[in-house]
Amino acid sequence: MKKTLAIACASAIFASGFAADTYQSQPTDDVWNYDNAFNAGFTAFLRAWGDGTNALDPQGLPPTLNYSYSYAKWSLGNIQPGVRYRVLEAKLTVTQTTPPGYSFTVGQAFPLEARNLSPNFNETTWDYTNPNNPLPGTQIFGRGTMENYQENAPFPITLDLMAGDADFETYFNEAIQNGDELAFAFVSTMDPGQQGGQVFYRFYSRNDAGGRGPVLSIRYAVRGDVDGDGCVNDTDLLAVLFAFGNTGGPEDLNGDGIVNDGDLLETLFHFSNGC
Repeated sequence: MKKTLAIACASAIFASGFAADTYQSQPTDDVWNYDNAFNAGFTAFLRAWGDGTNALDPQGLPPTLNYSYSYAKWSLGNIQPGVRYRVLEAKLTVTQTTPPGYSFTVGQAFPLEARNLSPNFNETTWDYTNPNNPLPGTQIFGRGTMENYQENAPFPITLDLMAGDADFETYFNEAIQNGDELAFAFVSTMDPGQQGGQVFYRFYSRNDAGGRGPVLSIRYAVRGDVDGDGCVNDTDLLAVLFAFGNTGGPEDLNGDGIVNDGDLLETLFHFSNGC
């Protein structure tokens, strides 16, 4: 009787589902990193292009003529440090200006990329000639798609940060623990064709008067936390045990479709996380 009651209580506690928090914001700083950039720190537009094959200068040099990079960084100061988080969804959205200058097919073939970047830059003090300016890294977290492409109106380009080649969850957690700033470099292999060409990405910065700058959206939860109270403890452990063998549900912490040893280990490994 007592066991039946305990199971019933546990079921009631966890029936509400998996709880997660959402971060959504525009950047605190963004710049256009290009040697011919006009007012790079306060431009209303960001731009990215490459040479048709490379998105970054193969020699590791700052961008000149054949390359253009754009940087943006976000403050994560409101997210509690010292906690290991599981990222459920992460997207970057920029708004392409009109006319785009490239066709749907070209946009698909040469997508906009979001790469890792050391956040040591500041929009108000940006100086292109500074030799200590950061350069984009090799980790590609997401690539833009052309599903919203329009020829005669601005359109959003969304980059799924969980669908790239690199581990965004680790990047996110490291940013929280190492100073609360998260930065990205926007780059592309798209070739303008020639200096002064129009075949490149041009999207609004945070300085756009219409508020159409980049937006970062992240849905995250305390890793190992089943009931969403922000603390991995005995309650979460019991939840996984009572749901053992079930398909899906909040107790499926690793998202493989079934509650099993993997989820139990997830809870045990992160026991006291967030507490």
